[in-house]
This record gives sequence, structure tokens and C-alpha cells, in this order.
Amino acid sequence: MTQSAQMPAWMQARLSGTQQAPGEVEIAPDEVQPFALFVALGTQWRWCGMSGRRLGLDYAAIPATAAMQGVTMHPALFHDLRVMEHAALNALAETQKR
Repeated sequence: MTQSAQMPAWMQARLSGTQQAPGEVEIAPDEVQPFALFVALGTQWRWCGMSGRRLGLDYAAIPATAAMQGVTMHPALFHDLRVMEHAALNALAETQKR
């Protein structure tokens, strides 16, 4: 007996030339869990009271948020969160320059 796999819809769309909707982002399967956790942490930023700028995620909130999401924390997942945090802080800094 042979097994076959269907090409994911996003791959079929890319091959057929279909464009993504504006603002739509493609997420690889192994990025879904870190991204979902990062989004769930959206209200868990530390702020500077004087400047009103975000300083970074409140790391103390990560384990509780992960547990509520049914996610087991591990070093690679924490690294992924830190990469997204850094990228978000850079993007926010760019928008504040304008």
C-alpha cells in the first residue's frame, strides 16, 4: 500500500500565482505554537512610565500564559518568543521615529 500527501493549500496557491491578501502573513507549521503564544502575551508588555515606550515582555507572565494555552515551555520556544519580542520592539521603534 502506498501513501500520498496532498500539497497544502498555501503551496498550491503560491504555485498557481494566487496572491496573499494584504496584511496576511504565512506561518510555517513549526511557527504556529510560538506565534500563538506571542499573540496571547499581547497584554503582558512592560512599559517605561516616563517615555511610554514598551520595554519588553513581562517574562513572569510567560509560564502562566503558556499553561493556559496548554503549551509546555522549553528553551527553543522561549528563544522563539525572544526573537519575536526583539522584532516587535524594533518595529515599534521604527514607527515612533516617524
